[in-house]
Amino acid sequence: MKCFAILLAMAAPGILLAQQEPGAKPSPKPAMSYPPAAFAVQAPDEGSPFFAERQSAKFAMSQEGQSLREVDTVAVFPKSKDSPDSVTTIFTRFFTDMFASVKVGRLRLEKTTQNLGVEPAEFSLSERRELDTTYSVRNNTKKLMRLDFNTTQRIDILTSDASGKVIEKWSEDRAFQLQEGIVIINPRERIEYSEKVATREMKPSEAYTIKADVVGYPDYTATTTVTPSP
Repeated sequence: MKCFAILLAMAAPGILLAQQEPGAKPSPKPAMSYPPAAFAVQAPDEGSPFFAERQSAKFAMSQEGQSLREVDTVAVFPKSKDSPDSVTTIFTRFFTDMFASVKVGRLRLEKTTQNLGVEPAEFSLSERRELDTTYSVRNNTKKLMRLDFNTTQRIDILTSDASGKVIEKWSEDRAFQLQEGIVIINPRERIEYSEKVATREMKPSEAYTIKADVVGYPDYTATTTVTPSP
């Protein structure tokens, strides 16, 4: 009898909590029927590249809206993995078409970068007899770059007209010694030469090409175009 009283005391809080408070509305009963739209079958997106037709089925819902019945079934299976309808073919075709118009630029830099600057960029022949040029070669590699020369000349600068005829050669009126030399360009550094180019053979309103390069290294060439005014 004593044990029964203890068990009743322990269960009393749960019984009290389960009792409904006075004036509270009763909890609604769960609905036993659902609208037909809840059972609607959404067709897969056939435009998706990941859609592969395996079985196409049409279903009709009974008037009670509680059961489905199959009215038409068409099964299509690819005959081989290389079939146009196979998942592998569709997946490959999707990414091939997506990246077909993407052009990946060159990721690696050129071994060297050459630059030729001319000052002033705009000038009058009546005011300028010479132009200031700055020619540089940059080593883009992670190794030392060695340039060997047979004389003391390191660069040359040519000025050509629109037809390609050379009208001015920077080294033409300069003397160089027959002395071998070496120029070293450290990684990620450059060498730079500042020289003057004559304008005496130029004509106003005509375009001229100025080209600078390293003697014996025709790949290290830089050009620019100038058009003097009267």
